[in-house]
Amino acid sequence: MIARGRVAVAALLILGAVGYASWPLEFVLDTGIDPLRGFASELAAADQPYGIWFRTGDLLTGCIVAVAGVLGLSRYSHGWITTVGWIALIVFALATIADSRLPMSCAATTDAGCAAREAAGHLPLTHELHAFTSASASTGGVVSTLAFLLAAFRYGWPTWLKLTGVAVAVVFIGGTVWTLTAAGLRGQQDAWLGLGQRVQLLAFCGWLIFVALTVIHVTPKTIGST
Repeated sequence: MIARGRVAVAALLILGAVGYASWPLEFVLDTGIDPLRGFASELAAADQPYGIWFRTGDLLTGCIVAVAGVLGLSRYSHGWITTVGWIALIVFALATIADSRLPMSCAATTDAGCAAREAAGHLPLTHELHAFTSASASTGGVVSTLAFLLAAFRYGWPTWLKLTGVAVAVVFIGGTVWTLTAAGLRGQQDAWLGLGQRVQLLAFCGWLIFVALTVIHVTPKTIGST
């Protein structure tokens, strides 16, 4: 029988994944943001009609994953590798909370006026702060991914769990590299920034579910106490 504590942490992680997947609402709402080229963060910009929905989704996700991360760190961490993984997940959660409280003021990829102010350096400080919190969330996500993946092989987790982790990690890190590359090419070449970032976001939702599976299926002897 699986301990209730494990089920609770896993459920929080899965709930966090659902909350982090709020961006597909753009396909049923008239957001005006191009999903192939626009930043997903622009959905939550302060001047967007549905921005509050997307900001709330990020806020709830951050709060839920932060609680799961603290519980996981205190109860289901074994050795420095998984400790790093849980701490990185907490960093992701806190940065996501900050992200939701420091939204962009406008969407530069669809608003010519916003793009002009961005080029002239006249956008509010919140844009720079948002870029920092977004980068912190991505960094936390990548470090968490690498740490748990290393733990899977070092501690001999079940083969199916290792294969699942590798598959999700490859997509997530690939999406992250795609996003960073496309962002660096903005204004020079169209590399479908929006699509790359949405692949990254969707893969990280899968990663949260993977961590939930490790909490449920990895034995207490391997991952820690119940």
